[in-house]
Amino acid sequence: MRLDQACFNEHVASPPFQDGVARGYWDIAPRDDVEWPYVIVWIDLPAKANSPDKLYLRFHLQDYPSKGPTAVPWDFEKNVKLEFTKWPKGSGDVAKMFCDWLGAVALYAPWDRFTVENHDANWLKKYTGFEWNSSRTILHYLRLTREVLHSDDYHGC
Repeated sequence: MRLDQACFNEHVASPPFQDGVARGYWDIAPRDDVEWPYVIVWIDLPAKANSPDKLYLRFHLQDYPSKGPTAVPWDFEKNVKLEFTKWPKGSGDVAKMFCDWLGAVALYAPWDRFTVENHDANWLKKYTGFEWNSSRTILHYLRLTREVLHSDDYHGC
C-alpha cells in the first residue's frame, strides 16, 4: 500500500471522521471500479425540493496529505462527473464554490488543490486559515465544504 493511501486510511479511521459518519455528515462511498488515488466520499445535503440528500465528490488524493485533495461533484450511479446542471446551486459562497471555472473540474475553494494550483500566491492570501497544509486531514476539506452547503446560501441542486 502506498504511503499516501495508508495516511488517508488512518485519517478516515480516526474518531473525528468516524463521528461525522455516525452523525450522517459524510462517509466513503466505495466502488469496485474506483482505485487509488481516487476515492468517492458523500456529504449530506440539507432537505430542499427536488434535490438529493447527498452530494458525492470524487477525490484525487495522490501524495496526500503533503499535497491537498481536489474533488469534483460525481454521479455515483454512472461513475462520471456530475452534469454541471445538477451541481449545488445558490448564492454567496455556494455560487462561488460550485461554478463553471476552468471547465468545472473541481470545487472553487481555497482548500482544493486544483483551484490553488491555478491561482497565484496573492489569491490564497485572501483565505488565510482555509488553505491546505500537510498537517490537515480530509476532515478539513469535508467540514468546510459541508459548512458552505449547510448555509442559507444553498438553494438545492
